Amino acid sequence: MKRTLFAALLAGVALSSQAAEPTKREAKDFITRLDAAVERGNAQILSGKIDPVARRKQAQDLTALQNEGEKFGVLFTPFHKCNEASISASSSWQGLLGNNKQQFDNGIESYDKERQACLEALD
Repeated sequence: MKRTLFAALLAGVALSSQAAEPTKREAKDFITRLDAAVERGNAQILSGKIDPVARRKQAQDLTALQNEGEKFGVLFTPFHKCNEASISASSSWQGLLGNNKQQFDNGIESYDKERQACLEALD
């Protein structure tokens, strides 16, 4: 019984370690879409015409990208900065919606740095 359980456990570990890691192409596509979403948000801000529906849609888009970004992992994975960039972009927008200037500013600053690091990881 113990051997069977141990063998099943080892098989499960082997299968999970063979999970496909994101490719450079996936990371490049992701950061391109994230950039486009951030630019749409910037355009809304600069136009001065941010209606509630557009704000909500932007928040949903950034949250969806943040959720998708999880596949790039956290520390010690090749494209973890792509994930961190999506978190910062979403956090920044939430700061804007909540009238939290510090959160917005910190999010934008972090996004710029993490976006650049993500792009460098693609080279």
